Amino acid sequence: MTTLMPIGVFAHATRLSVRALRNYDRIGLLVPAVIDPATGYRRYSLDQFARAGLIRRLRELEVPLAEIAEILDAGDSNEVRAAIKRHHDRVAARAAELAAISDELDSVLAEPTRWLHVYERVRAPQQIACLSIKTPLNGLAELIGPAYARLFAALDTQGIKPSGPPGTRYLAVDPDELTVELFVPVDGPMRDDGDITAAELPGGLLVATIHEGGYEDVETAYRSLGRWIAERDRVPAGPAEELYLVAPGPSVAPEAYRTEVAWPVAS
Repeated sequence: MTTLMPIGVFAHATRLSVRALRNYDRIGLLVPAVIDPATGYRRYSLDQFARAGLIRRLRELEVPLAEIAEILDAGDSNEVRAAIKRHHDRVAARAAELAAISDELDSVLAEPTRWLHVYERVRAPQQIACLSIKTPLNGLAELIGPAYARLFAALDTQGIKPSGPPGTRYLAVDPDELTVELFVPVDGPMRDDGDITAAELPGGLLVATIHEGGYEDVETAYRSLGRWIAERDRVPAGPAEELYLVAPGPSVAPEAYRTEVAWPVAS
């Protein structure tokens, strides 16, 4: 006769909560050996201890439930080890990201004492070739390089040379979905090429500062502009812009990047 135990006893024996066991039953991760059709009481068998123990240990390692199911359904120990290694590698990558964020927090906490020089300049209207992309904030770095490559390729196909450094305008700022316009100033007329179009960059008064180096702490530039605008009670008159005076490239070290961060304001 198979020894069965109620959910409370099984929970204590496996150090899993009753609530967790009910959830694991619901998603098919650890189904009771028997469920009484009349009362709905769950009963577990002794041979389920091993599966319950593995689930508990994997949850202690913060393995997602979907991956635990994959590990438990693996055909042999090699597949189990491979699945666990994939999780280990992802956790290690995330740990590295968190360490980098922790390092950046030191500079963020010091921000009130770091203000960049802010200046004003007037820009005349400029003809541009532009391309708009929509992406979450955390996906922008991955998309912006290929998007610029498409933009420059379209200009090259038409024999058009840029007349100034490339830039971006942040038309809609939402961490879940940015709308970013990539642009390149041009002198001559340009034919529209799919999602790459000819347009005019508005003229007007800009408040600007220079950000030096990589983009991990570009917020310093934006905060400096915000402070300057607030102290002078100025009114923003358009989306924030970045102009890549020394742009990223295969032979350009990040510390050499020079970016003008600007904000149109009412004159």
